[in-house]
Amino acid sequence: MAGAVFFASDKIHWVHAPYCHALPVIRATASNTVIELHPHPAARGLRQLAKLNPAFGKLWNESIDKIDSTFEIMYTSEDAPKKAILQQLVSPAEWNKKLAGIIASKQKRTPIIFVCGPKSSGKSTFGRLLANRLVTDQNDSGRKPWSSVLVLDLDPGQPEYGPPGVISLNKISVPTLSPPFCHPTLDPTHSQLRAHAIASVSPALDPEHFVECALDLLSTYRRSINAKHPLVINTPGWIQGTGLDLLAEMVKEMRPTEVIYMSQDGPDETVDSLKSACGTSVPFTTLPSQPSENTPRTALHLRTMQTMSYFHLDWASLAGAYQTWNPTPLTELRPWRVRYSGGADRGFIGILFYDHQPAPDLITEAVNGMILALVRVESKAAFRDLINQDSPDSAYAEGPQPEGGDPAGSGSSPSRNSITRSTEGIPLIQNPQGRTLSPRHSRMLGLVLVRGVDTARGELQLLTPLPAEVLIEAGGELVLVAGKFDTPSWAYAEELHRKAAGGAAVVVPIEEDEVDGQVVEEESGSGSDEEEGEEEEEEEEEEEQESRRDVGKTVEASQTEMEIPWAEMLHGNQKRSVGSRVWRVRRDLGRN
Repeated sequence: MAGAVFFASDKIHWVHAPYCHALPVIRATASNTVIELHPHPAARGLRQLAKLNPAFGKLWNESIDKIDSTFEIMYTSEDAPKKAILQQLVSPAEWNKKLAGIIASKQKRTPIIFVCGPKSSGKSTFGRLLANRLVTDQNDSGRKPWSSVLVLDLDPGQPEYGPPGVISLNKISVPTLSPPFCHPTLDPTHSQLRAHAIASVSPALDPEHFVECALDLLSTYRRSINAKHPLVINTPGWIQGTGLDLLAEMVKEMRPTEVIYMSQDGPDETVDSLKSACGTSVPFTTLPSQPSENTPRTALHLRTMQTMSYFHLDWASLAGAYQTWNPTPLTELRPWRVRYSGGADRGFIGILFYDHQPAPDLITEAVNGMILALVRVESKAAFRDLINQDSPDSAYAEGPQPEGGDPAGSGSSPSRNSITRSTEGIPLIQNPQGRTLSPRHSRMLGLVLVRGVDTARGELQLLTPLPAEVLIEAGGELVLVAGKFDTPSWAYAEELHRKAAGGAAVVVPIEEDEVDGQVVEEESGSGSDEEEGEEEEEEEEEEEQESRRDVGKTVEASQTEMEIPWAEMLHGNQKRSVGSRVWRVRRDLGRN
């Protein structure tokens, strides 16, 4: 099933099989095989996300309120619901032959398989089948399967084990039998060994930084005891121009045992360049592509589902046998209150923009209601030349403050490459050259959604699935990284969708429940080439141009309660009331 080979065992392997992905097929290799099926304990929470976003709707062959069973077996295509577009997970003969060859290989080196190819060619599917086979197949010789397989997930647009905009190194000990949005991240203690924020769904934002992050993840693999386990490398589908240069550079630097190109239709230039990068020491293989047909969800839909699944994830379930979700709208969750005012006692060092560099007086509008990456700084060297590291008064120097901002907490002399403050006092790491944090000296902890900015208290209100112990352990050595993450318009409408499904709006009073003075305060809240990359970004921007109405209004100190949701829906010819405000914050805010 999905490349995995199962033997008689008491262990239960949990499966999610929605219509938006190819359905796994169970094949019995013996006539006396007995298969035991159980309802999925986490199915209800995942499927109730359909009440918060229609993208999760009509993906399962039963009602989301059905309790006694969470699955139905389809013996033929005629068993499918009406108007449902189904595709079964099929491994072509050439794929099966290659999988068997890798398993039976007697190479002295541990297998390192570099999988690349055009978009929608089956790279992720083949990589998943390969990893599943490696951790389960005992082959005819009776040799035990690998105890675990490492997966270097380098596709920020369609990652397998992380939210969009992130690349990671993951350790897999059990077969993966569900689509990516059903495991939006892995346990950072044992499974997700290291992750970096690309802050974009395409490497085109900063190709040099992308390669640097990829090589750091590979270095982590080679330095650890996991280097004795196989490594499967999944790459983005950017195979021309700069994208081809990235692939060729990574092949030369990573030195895999084999490069597999998922297309037998070229382009010839791409194939020739990759063969040249492989040289005579690395085998190069082409396999037929397996594009998805009649997919009911677009790439943007799938990214939305994966990001939404990440923010609704119950983090404690990562250590268990299966992941669970909280179907409560984000507007009803308690946000973290993170102090940005003051000096050394603030909750993070500053905000760093990887793409556009907005003016200090536009920082609040640029980050409010947006997704940021929470990055832990492991060494001062992570800043390169971004900040003044030579200040004798403090580790992180602050420059002159704009009128109305808080005074610098360090008292150090002004520096062009230093931390400045926005009009509201939010610390901003100046980045006029568009530099990035060094991946060798930093790592991403997770993503956060800026729910609001409390200017009176000098705090950011952040929503994240990360638990308190992760934030406490990191202390104040944190940087919030902004880039070109997809606009989380899904978060603004969750309460509206739930009301349409039969829920009701609520009003929740603000409480001051201080857990820690520095970081972990909580507040009860209401509830191709370069041109090819640019064209893709423009298409994504057009898809994301949904109105952001009344998003993230500034919280005033005198306010005692907040109404939710963040958005309002207009019907027919209905218009907004006179005097109402609309904030429209584009991702390219501040560009010339």
